[in-house]
Amino acid sequence: MAIIGEIRKHYWLLVAIIGVALLLFVLSDFQRKNGKQTNTIGTVAGEKIAITEFNKRVDENTELQKANSNKGNLSAEENYQVRQQTWNQVVNEIVMNKQYDMLGVSVSVEELDDLIRGKNPHQVIEQSFRDQKTGQFEPKLVTQFLQNLDNPEMVTPENKQRYLQMEKYIKSDRQSTKYNSLITKAFYVPTAFAKRNYNESNTMAQVRIAGIPYQTVSDSAVKVTDADYEKYYAENKYKFKQDKPVRDIDYVLFEPKMSAEDITLLKSNIQKAYDEFMVTTDVAGFVNSTSDNRYDSTWHRRGTFSPNIDSMLFNAPLGQVSQPVEDNGMYRIFKVVDRQAKPDSLKASHILISYAGTPIQTATRTREAASKLADSILNVVQKTPAAFEGIAGTISDDETAKTKLGDLGWFADGAMVPEFNEAVLKGSVGDIKKVETQFGYHIIKVVGKKDPSTKIKVASVDFGMEPGSRTIEAFYNDASNFSATNNTQEKFEKAVKDKGLNLRNAPKLAESDNTIPGLTSAREVVRWSFNEETEKGTVSNVFDVEGTYVVAVLKNKVEKGIIPLEILKEQIKPSVIREKKAEYLLKKVNDQFAKAKDMNAVLQLFPGTKIDTVDVSFASANIPNYGHEAKVTGQIFSAKKAQVVGPIQGEQGVYSFILDNMKEPPATTDFENQKKQMAMYFQSRAGMLSNILQEKADIKDNRLIFY
Repeated sequence: MAIIGEIRKHYWLLVAIIGVALLLFVLSDFQRKNGKQTNTIGTVAGEKIAITEFNKRVDENTELQKANSNKGNLSAEENYQVRQQTWNQVVNEIVMNKQYDMLGVSVSVEELDDLIRGKNPHQVIEQSFRDQKTGQFEPKLVTQFLQNLDNPEMVTPENKQRYLQMEKYIKSDRQSTKYNSLITKAFYVPTAFAKRNYNESNTMAQVRIAGIPYQTVSDSAVKVTDADYEKYYAENKYKFKQDKPVRDIDYVLFEPKMSAEDITLLKSNIQKAYDEFMVTTDVAGFVNSTSDNRYDSTWHRRGTFSPNIDSMLFNAPLGQVSQPVEDNGMYRIFKVVDRQAKPDSLKASHILISYAGTPIQTATRTREAASKLADSILNVVQKTPAAFEGIAGTISDDETAKTKLGDLGWFADGAMVPEFNEAVLKGSVGDIKKVETQFGYHIIKVVGKKDPSTKIKVASVDFGMEPGSRTIEAFYNDASNFSATNNTQEKFEKAVKDKGLNLRNAPKLAESDNTIPGLTSAREVVRWSFNEETEKGTVSNVFDVEGTYVVAVLKNKVEKGIIPLEILKEQIKPSVIREKKAEYLLKKVNDQFAKAKDMNAVLQLFPGTKIDTVDVSFASANIPNYGHEAKVTGQIFSAKKAQVVGPIQGEQGVYSFILDNMKEPPATTDFENQKKQMAMYFQSRAGMLSNILQEKADIKDNRLIFY
């Protein structure tokens, strides 16, 4: 009690102490993360990109991708690609808009309208507004759509947003076209330049040349020292510039696989399910409560299943339960529950009238209002069937079919929701009827049916061949123990070797990468490798990537700039050896030439060598029988006739030559062909301008913080 009394007396002091402690905790956490906490995902040419605005663009592009691919959701990899594409879009827009503003490249309201409703509309407009029957562009559809753009009864918010995106693209594309024309048309080739190009391309030097390939000298014949590496590195630093930081990691995968215990349990469950499946009267209920997959009421035609299973099922009597069979990574028990002659394919058109509460989220009308509207449309199209397409293209809530005036094309029996499928199946060609499904009310026109064939309805109880929770836990524990025990690069590499594990490599990872070999969604592994606190040689904790456990070690950190020699050493080893071989060959030939500068002396030194007589062009710098040798070609075109030149260190070997003749091109005053070729070459490279501008834009990419 005395202690409680003391606490009560010093109550406010305790509150103050706790408050100060919390404040210090918050401040320390802020300081620790200072520089990382930001609402800016990047900066381009001094312009900040707010994360909220970027995410908004990502959401827009995601919805567009869903619509274009007709998917309700995107995979993790697809979402990643959308973020990448959005980043590229935003960066390009900022960079190019600055160019457009500086040069006054714009698209007026009148010009944009002409690209949409004019005589020669943009190709995107032509592709989007076609008559579904003729396949031809229909200008009236554009006018009709734009007149109803702000009418949610006629144009859904999604379609309006899609159109505004299209309009934005058309404007951007026209600006880009103008800008590229401005750049490419501004290129001018002076006659003097064209003349020089003509002479360089057509002047041929006739030489006798002897080349000693570096392969002539074995690697063991030369000794490479650290000084040789340092010399080569110092002379070639310009080759080792790294534009972006990269990381090299090694890693091992712990992939959970079924244990003997899992297999025994699986077989027991399969046998139990088989016995119950034989006697159950509620087939669908039993499948849904027992199988890894829900009951499928689809009608199947021949060829739906793998060959052996297909043959077994189509020859089995109704109600027969098959023995368990392995199929596509599962054990499956089948029962044929029905067999009928049904059309392989059906064709229909429809008008969808949705209401609030259906999967069509834009629908706001009540169920009763939707039913009345559907009834009125049914009356109209039954009296005037020709009006069906026009109404489907304006009123329908099925945006995909709406663009095709309601036409769903041919679809397999069972591909549609049951009520819809049954209505088409039972109807006659030409029938128009009203049906309600989970999506709302459909006005369906039966357009066609193909000849019937035997189909079966099959129930299957499926058991996935997957490890159990205890097995998964054991694999995770193995990975955790491996990570904790082998917490240095040396221990990691030794343990991998001792345990016979499969070591994988992911060299030159970039900050924006999402995959590593064997794993398609390894973003967290990549982020770990670029974390400032992850030092070279650090071994990671366990990553759970798509159910596989990953332990990685950071082998190298290469920041933007010149790559350090210690990282490059193994990579440049062949080049350093080649330099030593060149030194060896140059000395040997020079020693021989000191006695007599005679090309035949080279043949005596290296019996496998021969003297070739070849023609060499300065423009191509290609020496027949030896390959591209720019340095040697330069020496050839600056040499005096009849003199032995060399030895010269080239890319493929060491060379000596004699210039016998310089063949001048035919005299001409017409250089138009050269001008056209040079202009075309420039224009082909003008497409790289955006990349060059981005390199100069001082881009700061903070995406690693957010994704």
